[in-house]
Amino acid sequence: MSDNAAQYGLSNVEKLSVLCLDAIALDLAGTIALDIGKQNLLQLRNHFCLTREISEDIISTFIKEGLVLSDRVIHLFRDSSKAKISTINLSNSRITNWSLQWLAQQRLHAIDLSGCTELSAQAVQIFLGRMAPHLKFLRMGSLASLLFQDLPVPDNAGGDSGDPSWSCSDQDLNSLSGDHMSKPSDICQGRVLLKASNLRILSLHRLEIKQSSRLFSDILPFLSGVQQLDLSECVLPVEKGSDVTDLSPLTVLRQLTSLVLYDALPTRFDLARYEPVLSQLTNLQHLDISCLEARGLYPSVSSQTTAFLSLLSSLPSLSSLDISGTHLARHLQTPRSSMSSQDGDRGYVDASSGLAGRHFKFLGLWNCVGDPSRRTDLPADVVTGDANMTQIYNSLQMYKKREHVCNDCLSNLYHELRDGWRGTPLEHTRILEIICEVMRSNKHNIDRQISGSAAMFHLIKCDANRVILHRYASKRLLRQATRTLYDAMNTHSAKKAMLRNGLLTFCHFDLPSDIMNIYSEMVKLLLNIIRQSDFTHDEFLQRISLYLLNNLVRSVDNSDKLQVGNQGAVRTMLWLIKAKLSFDETDEILEMAWSTLWNITDETEDNCERFLTGENEEAGLNLFIQCYEKFYLNGSDHNRQNREALLRNMMGLLGNVSEVPRLRVRFLKPMYLNLFRSLLESTCDGIEVSYHAAGILCHILSDGSNEAVWRHCSESHGSSASFTEDGNSSSAASESSCQSGISIAKERVLSSLVEAINRWDLNSQRSINYRSFKPILALLECDHTVEVRHWAVWALCNLTTVYPDKYCQLLHEEGGIQILQNMLTECNPQIIKLVELILENVRKVFGHDHHNMEVGQL
Repeated sequence: MSDNAAQYGLSNVEKLSVLCLDAIALDLAGTIALDIGKQNLLQLRNHFCLTREISEDIISTFIKEGLVLSDRVIHLFRDSSKAKISTINLSNSRITNWSLQWLAQQRLHAIDLSGCTELSAQAVQIFLGRMAPHLKFLRMGSLASLLFQDLPVPDNAGGDSGDPSWSCSDQDLNSLSGDHMSKPSDICQGRVLLKASNLRILSLHRLEIKQSSRLFSDILPFLSGVQQLDLSECVLPVEKGSDVTDLSPLTVLRQLTSLVLYDALPTRFDLARYEPVLSQLTNLQHLDISCLEARGLYPSVSSQTTAFLSLLSSLPSLSSLDISGTHLARHLQTPRSSMSSQDGDRGYVDASSGLAGRHFKFLGLWNCVGDPSRRTDLPADVVTGDANMTQIYNSLQMYKKREHVCNDCLSNLYHELRDGWRGTPLEHTRILEIICEVMRSNKHNIDRQISGSAAMFHLIKCDANRVILHRYASKRLLRQATRTLYDAMNTHSAKKAMLRNGLLTFCHFDLPSDIMNIYSEMVKLLLNIIRQSDFTHDEFLQRISLYLLNNLVRSVDNSDKLQVGNQGAVRTMLWLIKAKLSFDETDEILEMAWSTLWNITDETEDNCERFLTGENEEAGLNLFIQCYEKFYLNGSDHNRQNREALLRNMMGLLGNVSEVPRLRVRFLKPMYLNLFRSLLESTCDGIEVSYHAAGILCHILSDGSNEAVWRHCSESHGSSASFTEDGNSSSAASESSCQSGISIAKERVLSSLVEAINRWDLNSQRSINYRSFKPILALLECDHTVEVRHWAVWALCNLTTVYPDKYCQLLHEEGGIQILQNMLTECNPQIIKLVELILENVRKVFGHDHHNMEVGQL
């Protein structure tokens, strides 16, 4: 960890245990598990046994990496004798009833099923019925209603039949029934909870009034050990003859330390009517009586003040209070002298008097009437509100599972970041963490995904912020960010706003290193966007997608490039180029399509072949000729820069193809050879086009001096077009030349090749990136054609002169120095001079006398 990182309490260096867990979670099938045939399930490898701690750490790490639990993963834990777990967070997972059936073999103490939308009521109730006796923690979220649905009672209960919906066996019926229940049809309406006598934490959201009434009247009396109860957004029963929510059943929970009633109390909130019951919960440490927004008429200030102070005095242990969205915080006015200059004339809570001199660990004031969160002397360690970035961050932490509130918080975060917020490295990493958390907490909420991605964009788009994140954020956090962003785009791929936000944000990550964890998925998504985008209305999406794809394939290994080709990237680029031929001018999209092909085919033989064949024989070469004629030869002068870039990219691609011996035979036609020879004289884009043309010819020449090869060229007729000496298209001239059997003299090509090499500036900056010198080093062994060796030596000399640190090291790693030393006896003085310059460049980099260097001693 660097001193700077330590200064901010950060470390982007992970512990070894964390790295091991990351490696396992990111590649389960390659480490601890095996794939089960076509079932798409994982099972532990033979003789593998996982302790409870390791099993739970793997699941936790899997989730932290932004991955989603599914049946495939849960199947690993179906045998409790080999992999034990006692706690599992399944929130927002894609599990089905099968997973519950497998997990029923475990002895679970804590379960979170919130957001598991693919589960049936029957499976949930049977599963929880089996877990109930030892269950201590249960969070159902908005799926709580499943506990209160009637279950069909089968005529012949016979245990688990293998059906993922599960049949109710006699054992299950008994598990779901209370001792006082008289008939099987009575096993519903939440009675599964009756056996959970050890339950300490219970979270049930959005219950209807009938369901909450059953909870209050028949179930809570048997759950006296519950310490934390969350009834957010439930419609609670009311007292007879009034509209006041009846909270009296809660008084049986004598051990209750945390009560959450977010948006569960009636529209006209009158604390005076609830204070008598709430005051009896004397062990409360956290009380949440917040709502989405203040609604209805507000009762008298004096009665609320009295009730509020009375409640606080009755709850001596209360250290956490949330009154967000209510009128409660305005029951006293702050003297003008104590207001900050930005407060204006609005009323605010008097922190010292209104809260009876209490100091809280947490105080929730989001969206309160009167904006009390803007006070500067609030008596709390942590405050939610919108007064500053700290409060917004706290709000996101507290309310990330509250749909509307969280979306509002994200909107405020977006505006802060857009307006140029700057914070410490610790604050930056925490902001990125919370954005990822809230986006993952509800992937199907499009508003949340759009707001979250927009906030992430403004967090990292600034160069200074991006440097901070890459210096201080952990690799895991960066993986979480890219995975979260990808999931949002993939889930909402039909929403252009989501795609635009995601694509623009990805442009500010370090590519491809930051997204190697989702490399294959990202390539697939980008190709889909490119294929489905309209050239007129969606050109922006297509252009950004193409830019990202090109960056993803530019610096990866051959195996990754091959994977991209296997996903149809070459075919997609050929389709795109063919479509662009209907336009009058070259543009950035066409240029990038050829650039992407150049990168995809680099040292990847299969992709080179895909380019040549396409949908039909020589599809790629035909498109090359058409683009050369239409956009380079006949393009407008005002578009010269794009024309030159287009030709450079096309020639770079053909250079890759020429490096493959069995494929470069396709170039042995007068049309191509004449064109390549003429382009030796080109000054297009500096030396780039001339350089690539020379490289292509050298690879062709390296196959042997057999004149039969060139005779074959003279006997072949052009396919559809040919070129005159200056590279201009002339079908008539071509036809005449081919028909009369005029060949391209090999000697003339060799002469033009040497003239071009001698014309190039050895210090030319290059727009090319070599990952290997093997194709060039192979040409140094071409002893039958000195001109081929001349080009290869010049290429190495240029690269080691202009970029010595990078290419001298590469030359050493691939054994090129020994080959060059052996060439010092070369008869050609030009080649000897270039070789000496290369060895001198190497000596400067490594600090050795090149005359005394031996292979491996650098």
